[in-house]
Amino acid sequence: MRHDQLEGYINGFRENQREVVYKQIIDSELLEKAFSTSEGKLILDSAVDLIASNVMSIVSNCSGEANIEKVMDSAVEINTTYKLMTDWAKILIRGSEHKDKINKLG
Repeated sequence: MRHDQLEGYINGFRENQREVVYKQIIDSELLEKAFSTSEGKLILDSAVDLIASNVMSIVSNCSGEANIEKVMDSAVEINTTYKLMTDWAKILIRGSEHKDKINKLG
């Protein structure tokens, strides 16, 4: 994507929308670059591992004598991590949609 393509695309939006669209594209680019590094992949792997670990903790705490506080703590961690990963996915999707439209414009 060239700068002139990006500029032409953004100028096609109303003035009050341009900043939002530009931010969506830039955020997506930054996230893509971050996740393409070995460190970024480790972050993603850690998030998935954290969810899996907390699921196992919930199962473990529910067998036998249930420790409701530990179950709740694990559930909160799963929810927080899930929301973060969902936000990352939304950023990537929005940016990708804009970049696809830019590429179609040529």
